[in-house]
Amino acid sequence: MKLFNIYKLILLFIITIMLTNCATEELSSARLYIKEERFNEAEKFILSAIEVSPEEPEAYFLLGKYIYAKNEEYQKMNGVFNKAIELNPKFKVTSIGKSIIEEVDNERTKHWIRLFNIGSDNYNAAIQSTDEDREKNFKAAVVAFNIAKTIKPDEILTYKNLVFCHIGLNNKDMIEKTLNEAMEKNPEDPALLFEAGKVFLDNKDYETAIKYLEKGLKFDPGSPIGASRLADAFYQTGDIDGAIFAYTKAIRSAPKATDLHFNLGVLYGQIQDFEMMKIQFQKVINLDPNDLMGLIGIAEAYEGMERWKDAEIYYLQAIENDSENVYLLKAMIRVTMRLGRPEEAKEWLAKSKEFGG
Repeated sequence: MKLFNIYKLILLFIITIMLTNCATEELSSARLYIKEERFNEAEKFILSAIEVSPEEPEAYFLLGKYIYAKNEEYQKMNGVFNKAIELNPKFKVTSIGKSIIEEVDNERTKHWIRLFNIGSDNYNAAIQSTDEDREKNFKAAVVAFNIAKTIKPDEILTYKNLVFCHIGLNNKDMIEKTLNEAMEKNPEDPALLFEAGKVFLDNKDYETAIKYLEKGLKFDPGSPIGASRLADAFYQTGDIDGAIFAYTKAIRSAPKATDLHFNLGVLYGQIQDFEMMKIQFQKVINLDPNDLMGLIGIAEAYEGMERWKDAEIYYLQAIENDSENVYLLKAMIRVTMRLGRPEEAKEWLAKSKEFGG
């Protein structure tokens, strides 16, 4: 009985050796045909190797790299790559000498880059073209980016560019769908959340924009871009207090951003807080002494406070930069009248009429 078991074990061992050698022969033939770029013949031997030895990782890798990838069947490529890694993540590809994980990543990245570049080229062509060519190029970019997404589903940059394409096509449903897909992959990407906020802000969906922007600021509270867009969204909904808070927060992170100070100054003017309005516009001209709108902002703040002499000083500085500005010339009519100089006000009136006022 024991002797029979020994013979049985020997027989099983011999069969295993035969099958392994058979698989190796099939793979050797496949490698030879691959080297000669006879891929149809190579495919037959790779499939035979898998049939004989389904636990052999290299066969699946070769099938993905030399057959499915070359036929642009990227879902199938990923399927067999995943199978190869699943069978043995530490396996080294015989014909290459690198680990299966490293080589699979290299292959995926190579094909992703190619499709991503095709998409980018079409996108750039679209934004520089008009009408039918514009739409055609955007759609070609969408096709390429979608294939790139299939190759590397976790590459967030693909989704961002797809969003831009759908914006160009004004495809609102796909904009939101693609954004949601991207955030499923990377829900804590503040740049993506800020971009989502901008998309909905541009489409006048302010509530959704605020949701994305506030979420983005939780992950990057110091972002002036995120805070500025949030302030704009609040402003568009009529929430001036919310907008002021958002701009104030943005300025803490970007104290030298003149546009933030300017926008905050405008908001203070709307709620008639002329002292705070003056402070913000003063910061604008401290950063840029030649900023015409900053000078006008300070002048208007002083006018709101009925500090006519101070208003005159800044209106005159603004006129030095834009002597034919009818708005400024008419402002000087108001100021000089308030200062009790009606004759001078007449001169400003005549000058404004000279330039079409």
